[in-house]
Amino acid sequence: KETTDGKSVATGNQSWTLFLNTANFKGPVAFFAPYFWSQVLTEKPELAGKLLDASPTNPNRALQMETQYVPAKIATAADGTKYARVAKVSYPRSDDGTTRVVHQIRSYKRSALWDSVEAWFGGGEASDGQVDSDAGYVHTFTGGGGATWKIYDAQSPKEEQTAVDWASIAKPMAIEGETFGYDWTGEVASEASLVSLPRFFRLTETQDGSPRWQPMSESEVPAETGLLAAEFQPYERSEVAAYETPSDSQSCWKTPGPVAGPFTVYPGDGSEVTYYWYRFADQPAMLNADLSDEEREAVQQRVEKLHRGWTHDREYLPPPKFGKLAEIDSSLIVTPPQGFEIGYVPIVTRQGLAK
Repeated sequence: KETTDGKSVATGNQSWTLFLNTANFKGPVAFFAPYFWSQVLTEKPELAGKLLDASPTNPNRALQMETQYVPAKIATAADGTKYARVAKVSYPRSDDGTTRVVHQIRSYKRSALWDSVEAWFGGGEASDGQVDSDAGYVHTFTGGGGATWKIYDAQSPKEEQTAVDWASIAKPMAIEGETFGYDWTGEVASEASLVSLPRFFRLTETQDGSPRWQPMSESEVPAETGLLAAEFQPYERSEVAAYETPSDSQSCWKTPGPVAGPFTVYPGDGSEVTYYWYRFADQPAMLNADLSDEEREAVQQRVEKLHRGWTHDREYLPPPKFGKLAEIDSSLIVTPPQGFEIGYVPIVTRQGLAK
């Protein structure tokens, strides 16, 4: 489109679609309309052509695992040595004792799927939706990598946050070049299919005088620190209000509104989810994607083609070389009411704690 929100900045024809490959659901589940990216152009037109509606992503990206905060307690012994205890942290364990963290990251060219879908929507032969692995590239690992874990008191300034001697716990490794993982070199606890990291540390110095938290066994921790008996209480979150969509009868949630519902499901996280079935072109996200009625109807016709041809029990993405696929919470896989199987989608309108 040559205009966006009535302004003379263009919106491109590219965007992201999320495909899942799980044991009980396969295929596309969510799409970002190109307007999601280009709407910023109405305020910053100098970015035209540089956002993801018009420009492909850069496949050469860094990889990082986010752990966020792990609770810890720090105490000082009579001789002035500092010790720490951290809450239990576990990783999955393979049969050989190692941990595989990332497997077969792939980047794809447009010819992997985009080109065939564009031709299909233009009146050509139907696309089966299968991503062509020959039009992709599997990223390789060298076995390098590290960890930036630090132990510190909640009130510690940043310069006093001290790194853990990760090298004494784990060694990064590459398996057949396509998998990144850890070989556990230190004293880790193995239990069934899990590996648990050391829970006790002593503050020491490296050869250059830099402070480091060195892992140690429980038997080496002085009783006077009180860390042997220390416990970490589960976080208790105060009850919060439910996430709920607007109830105004004139809002995009109500006009033109759903065709069936409400329905409720109860996922394993303890919540209650309320949802309705909407005609695809009439769901709130489509009503707010800077599309005319005619454009929304064109999208509706395309989605009906997808719903007829791309069922959730077919293969779309290349399978992993090893391991088992995870399952989606079965309560989140819902069945359309009779008559709404093609061209309709479930939209969540409320989620709160189950009573």
